[in-house]
Amino acid sequence: MKIEVRQMFRSNGLIDDLVLSAKSEDYLLFADAVGKAIRENESVLVISESEISIEIICDETKEELFTALQNKANDYFSMDDWNSRNILRVYGSAGILASFQRFLVKLAGRGPGYSYISEYSEDYSYSIFSPEWRLHIEPS
Repeated sequence: MKIEVRQMFRSNGLIDDLVLSAKSEDYLLFADAVGKAIRENESVLVISESEISIEIICDETKEELFTALQNKANDYFSMDDWNSRNILRVYGSAGILASFQRFLVKLAGRGPGYSYISEYSEDYSYSIFSPEWRLHIEPS
């Protein structure tokens, strides 16, 4: 899985925009990691081919899927700190993460193309304060 970060200017300022590119089997591994975070109720780290890793955090206080590109300590004392963010954190309750997991499994079965993370569920919302993810499925 490769993760590309783009920055886009919107009416509310500079926002992150992410592109994940992977094969179907990589999305299935990602879905397995989400399941592990739910079962074990502890954060799970998914390493990518990029400098950015994905950390999945099961948090029952979350009422919607929330994601954020951060650094380990989530401290930004300089522009270098901000530009060196390398952990894409995914937060959600067990129910929300289970819905996201099902979305990833379905996504893996679709074949080449792309989807957006905001399409992950009809029952749960995706935080408007989170970056948009474009999830590309590469041909095997």
